[in-house]
Amino acid sequence: MKSSIALRLFICSLGLFVCMSCSEKTKAVNGKIFSSLDTNQSGIDFSNVLTENDSLNYFTYAYLYMGGGVATGDINNDGLPDLFFTGNQVSNKLYLNKGNLQFEDITATAGVAGDDRWYTGVTMADINGDGFLDIYCSVSGKFSPKENQLFINNTDGTFTEQAAEYGLADNGNSVQASFFDYDKDGDLDVYVANYPPTNFTSPTFYYSFKMKNPKSSESDHLYRNDGNKFIDITEEAGLKNFGLTLSATVGDINNDTWPDLYVSNDFNSPDFMYINNQDGTFKEVVKEATAHTAFYGMGTDIADINNDGNLDIFQVDMDARSNRRKKANMASMNPSLFWAVVNAGFHYQYMHNCMQLNSGIYTDGIPHFSNVSRITGTSSTDWSWGPLFADFDNDGNKDLFVSNGTRKEINNNDYFNKLDKIKIKEDTLLQLSNSIPSEKIENFIFRNNGNLDFEMANDIWGIDYKGFSNGVVYADLDNDGDLEIITNNIDDKA
Repeated sequence: MKSSIALRLFICSLGLFVCMSCSEKTKAVNGKIFSSLDTNQSGIDFSNVLTENDSLNYFTYAYLYMGGGVATGDINNDGLPDLFFTGNQVSNKLYLNKGNLQFEDITATAGVAGDDRWYTGVTMADINGDGFLDIYCSVSGKFSPKENQLFINNTDGTFTEQAAEYGLADNGNSVQASFFDYDKDGDLDVYVANYPPTNFTSPTFYYSFKMKNPKSSESDHLYRNDGNKFIDITEEAGLKNFGLTLSATVGDINNDTWPDLYVSNDFNSPDFMYINNQDGTFKEVVKEATAHTAFYGMGTDIADINNDGNLDIFQVDMDARSNRRKKANMASMNPSLFWAVVNAGFHYQYMHNCMQLNSGIYTDGIPHFSNVSRITGTSSTDWSWGPLFADFDNDGNKDLFVSNGTRKEINNNDYFNKLDKIKIKEDTLLQLSNSIPSEKIENFIFRNNGNLDFEMANDIWGIDYKGFSNGVVYADLDNDGDLEIITNNIDDKA
């Protein structure tokens, strides 16, 4: 499978890159503006280590490599952003920012380590409006418990888990949660992105049936904040659905001042673009608004990439940059599958990243987008998870970072063609899982030069890490006016 997470996600261990002062444009152009910060410098030693065994491996749980998330926020209101990482088989970690890019692990005293749950995405938000950030953890996994957890900030450096008390113990195999005020009543509501376990080889008519007969247990969920209690209003809001959701991103994409949603879905299941009707309901318009989407929709981000006042959408997929990796892992060159998806009433879906440029033309509140990922040079970034727009060189244009890599190449054509010719026995599953090819790949950072010109800037900006990066976030960790990048990586530290 691939994964918002989404994380925006939603997702693994951590890599920390420090942005050196780039207020002068010449330094951003001629010198490296990032440098890697290791554990001895930062004090951050989190590593999302995965350990496969007879009962837990790719062939018994195909979502094994989706990883974990990372969130940033000032939990103690001292003016310094802190960091929280989720672990799949390891403890969650909360690091207090002590200044000068040095952090203290306060997980144990804060009470946020979690338990045996398979944690995926994480979001910091002030749930109860007391002025202190709380921590909401998404949970998935093969085994129970699967309920999401909410750690309420006690304002004294400790947290208390209260998801059930607040109505947010969602058990729908969550990968990400997006907090936003959908009804503009002054408090934060939340959209929970869920990825129901599904056989990857399921035919298109399976997805069609599921979409026509959605179950609440398999749907994403919208919870309305009614004052320290969240109410599931998914169905009445018109959001009950079926999709393999990897990210749900919020933005006012039709410039009516109301927040809308873009939901990125994996495999055959189509994406959803939900326009806020301003009356507590949403309208799905992805086919009217776009010419096509990605096929294996992963993470998304929404930002104004060309400074025209209209929000654009970037969605990542699994299209490799090199010809060798394209041929080894390409999974979409299947005309019968493509037309089965279209003929089922779904959208046109192509296996590459989509940079959806907002035309600024709105018909009955529906925006119109054109995919310019090939023009911008951002169509192919390999097995991608989390894209983030931010102005990393302080030149007024939003640049693009993409986290990348899967621990095992579960789309490797050579490997699985051989596997098809042998009889798989249950007692050999771990051995077969361990033999799946694995290749560390680089993350991507693109400098936005304006005029839809995005230049790959890994070398010139100092982003040279290779691994399996999932969750990603940016923040000005040292309050010097420029942004750092933090990733959660499988089997590797910051």
